[in-house]
Amino acid sequence: MRPVQRVAASLRGRLGRWMWPTVEAGWLDGGGVVVCHDWLTARAGSDKVAAEIAATVDAQAVVCFSKADHVVDELGIECPVHESRFGPWASRGRRWQALLPLMPIAWRCLELRGASAVVTSSHATVNAIRADAKRLCYCHTPMRYAWEWRLERHRLHWSLRPLLPVVAAVFRFLDRRWSRRVDVYLANSSYVADRIERAYGRSSVIVHPPIDVAWWRPADCERGDEFLYAGRLIPYKRADLVVRAAMAARRRLVVAGDGPELGRLRTLADDYVRFVVNPDDAELRALYQQSRAFVYAGIEDFGMTLVEAQACGAPVIARNAGGALDSVDPEFSGRLVDGGDVDVWANALRDFTDPADDRRRRAHAETFSSARFAERIRAILDELAGPVR
Repeated sequence: MRPVQRVAASLRGRLGRWMWPTVEAGWLDGGGVVVCHDWLTARAGSDKVAAEIAATVDAQAVVCFSKADHVVDELGIECPVHESRFGPWASRGRRWQALLPLMPIAWRCLELRGASAVVTSSHATVNAIRADAKRLCYCHTPMRYAWEWRLERHRLHWSLRPLLPVVAAVFRFLDRRWSRRVDVYLANSSYVADRIERAYGRSSVIVHPPIDVAWWRPADCERGDEFLYAGRLIPYKRADLVVRAAMAARRRLVVAGDGPELGRLRTLADDYVRFVVNPDDAELRALYQQSRAFVYAGIEDFGMTLVEAQACGAPVIARNAGGALDSVDPEFSGRLVDGGDVDVWANALRDFTDPADDRRRRAHAETFSSARFAERIRAILDELAGPVR
């Protein structure tokens, strides 16, 4: 190693030990699989998948830039979870957004020498890590701040928005470089597989996210007359379109979720719409079981809620685009709607009839089970790096 390289490696090592204070030297001397996830600050779909991956591969540790302890507990992650020095600060409010430029540096300094395999659960910068081990990436989506930055402007403080086009261009360049470090890409849907191909020029294996069909199950009760939207209340998920359509169709709607759009949606809504803020899983399951149909107007990378609803027997009205094309079959799931016109969605609610019975949808949802997900992950990782158990 040249003197300059030795100095750079020494500085990187010191910075890494400072950046990751809970990661000790030689922590992977015994080998093992490490799962790296961008951040664990909400119990969203990608976080559930990362937890499921960790359990499936019997992970030595999970590493994330930032974590919330209650989220780790709710996800049931049993192995050690390490976060960066900036993690506790970043997890309060939405401060992590200001630290996006720092995240690749933190991941680059993480010492993963000795790991038998590294699995990244990626939707942002986690693929910036360097490791000698084989690399498997479960890609929830190529980084939105790089590739779909216009959809993310609302999530940044107004003072940072003018910088986003330049930052996005830099991130696109870096993201392509990081993609070369991955041995095998897994995509959560056909839609994301196509985006991986366009962004990175890489093929991928489609492995749909795991659905806990033992929990999400039908109930012996009659369905009510209320339609249901459930999910985070952020602009690209288009809860506003569902609310407007329900009011135009004069159909009752339950909006279950929380997020920055809640106040605006409450102002927009009339008496046909009621809100259930931040429901727990038991409340959400009951809403699925009792709803006339689950309605989702956004374009999702996959959309785990679409399958959860079907596992509970509920029909689905979804956008004819994105991940819904992998999980919604109009023959028995419900209906796919084109575009984002309020009148079209209002007609879909007004004229909706159930195309099948709950049992057919339940059987379809069972093909997305956690057991099937675990089987596929183990098989792919075994082929890549040898048995993990």
